[in-house]
Amino acid sequence: MLAQTGGLVSRGGSFAYFDLLLTATIVVMVALSIAIFGRRISAAGGVYTFVTRGAGPLLGIAAGSAIALGYGGMAVDTLLSGVRRIVALLFFGEFGERASAQLLTVILLVVVVAVITLVIALGARTSTRIMLAIEVVAVAAILTVSVIVFARAGWNVSGLVPDLAAAPSLGSFAAGIGLAMTGFVGFESGAALGPESRRPLASVPRALGWTAGALAAVYLFGVAAQLSAAPTSPGGATNTLLASTEFAQTAPWIAPAIEGVIAASWIVCALACTNALVRLVFSLAREGVLPPALSGTSLRSATPHRAAIAVGAVILVATLLREVTGWDSLFARVLTLSSSMGFIVAYLLVSVGAVAYLIRLREFSSREAWPAVLAAVALVGVILAEVLSADDGRRTALMVFTTILIAACVVHMVRVRRDPALRARLGVYDTPIASDALDGLREEEAARSGDGRPTR
Repeated sequence: MLAQTGGLVSRGGSFAYFDLLLTATIVVMVALSIAIFGRRISAAGGVYTFVTRGAGPLLGIAAGSAIALGYGGMAVDTLLSGVRRIVALLFFGEFGERASAQLLTVILLVVVVAVITLVIALGARTSTRIMLAIEVVAVAAILTVSVIVFARAGWNVSGLVPDLAAAPSLGSFAAGIGLAMTGFVGFESGAALGPESRRPLASVPRALGWTAGALAAVYLFGVAAQLSAAPTSPGGATNTLLASTEFAQTAPWIAPAIEGVIAASWIVCALACTNALVRLVFSLAREGVLPPALSGTSLRSATPHRAAIAVGAVILVATLLREVTGWDSLFARVLTLSSSMGFIVAYLLVSVGAVAYLIRLREFSSREAWPAVLAAVALVGVILAEVLSADDGRRTALMVFTTILIAACVVHMVRVRRDPALRARLGVYDTPIASDALDGLREEEAARSGDGRPTR
């Protein structure tokens, strides 16, 4: 998000910061909606399983397909962006002017995807530690630079105040929310790692809330610093925090250093999205929706290594195809649309599913359900605004995206009707035990089980 402030301003104008603030609010409400499921069940399928349990197989596969497209599109975008930034740093910003840069890009893509696949195969604990370490460094660097830039700008907040006389169109405003949403995607992926974590019914909801809140705070402060330092540029966009001329002149070494940190953050985002997609594929294969061969796990680490290899191969091919076809191809447009619209649709369905789930369990209360209701209403508005204001290129990509979702739903429901056993397997989740929700009980249950492990 901090590297896309210019795009946010080009869509929302003086309402850019309000766009981000509204998006952050929606994301926090979605996190609270997912936590409704997270406090009750733990499933590697994440959003797909939650919606299936709450709203049935049709909306479940719609949510699963949408978020799969979202994870795939975001993984390709962030992977390619991260590698291109690394190559640009190696060639001192002359990327595209040297043929060897193109070859290096392809080589790095293969290497990075191989590393991502290996990290995922090693297990959730390894991948989580790597992501956490890199993100801590990235956040610390961004916050440090933000404070410096904000202070040098005299803590100027004029760029944050919307100009009512120059309000953007509803479509542009919604497009700004869609762009801002891409900065938050993946926060829900932690729910897919619940079965591999300790006390998932306690840790997953807490992690969802803290992740969404922390991202919102960092983005709001970082974008505020950028807008205070360079509210607008002649081209109508906003200079990035690191491209501030005055700051670069006083500390020329900081720009490439932070660019490297941002590149690492892109790679980590690709890792997180690929990781979540692997868990989703594994869950679908375990239920029989996808080929059962993809449900195999490693004997050593008990991780879905087959799904990791398959997903890694698909991500690599898609990224190379994106690099070859260019940024203006239909394939690129569909991926770009999926990286935002896929998550928006999935977040809408999980919010609706959370309300339905509470009603089905006879546990509905306005105190717990209000975030899901508000999130659903807001996301419906965002989708309608984006659809009604789409230009020809985006409309074509939207048609392809919608066709894929409809096809997935039709095929899935036909199979479910023909195979009652498949329907019975849908929405599989881990049976919770007391230590999944409460601290201090794991050792006691392990002792009772007699083999050092809690029973399930």
